[in-house]
Amino acid sequence: MKHPILTGATAAAATAAAVMLFASPAIAATTTSSANPAPSTAAATCDRTAWPSDVQGTPSFKAGDATGDYLWHNATGFHLRVTHPGHQRVVFTGEITSSSAMSVTPFKLEKGDVARLSANHKTLVFVFSDYGYVDGVNFHTDCAATLIVSHLNVGNKALPAHNVYLGERKAHPSQVPFVLHRRTTV
Repeated sequence: MKHPILTGATAAAATAAAVMLFASPAIAATTTSSANPAPSTAAATCDRTAWPSDVQGTPSFKAGDATGDYLWHNATGFHLRVTHPGHQRVVFTGEITSSSAMSVTPFKLEKGDVARLSANHKTLVFVFSDYGYVDGVNFHTDCAATLIVSHLNVGNKALPAHNVYLGERKAHPSQVPFVLHRRTTV
């Protein structure tokens, strides 16, 4: 099945890698990460309020560490990185959906890597071809109450929850997909 956010050569590359991303009915058109506006003042303020403690703080990791998706939140927003041991090509894919609009900036993405937002800026789809280095994105959630992380894959297989590393403590979600809820008090 074609993902409505992935088109053209990107869709062909994802298909060639045997990557399936599931369509979200809310997605009608695409925007590239380079066309995203800077986060609003409210978003910058909200990024400083608390999400669950498991996702807080920057994890210690480096290029070539354990295969997986590293996701954390700090005062500058959310951060997603991928890496794996060795230098062979490994494709990481996934979808992150926010209850409010997001803005995205790339982090060390190479030609062929994709980070795209849906037309309403609430869903981020990514396809990163990683060669044992670190690829990723930084994103702001414009005061979202929830964040849903789903469709995580490595190659053509579902990424197990024990290969998802959250926050400074590298906690693992109990399953994929998983939902993060913003705490109401700090």
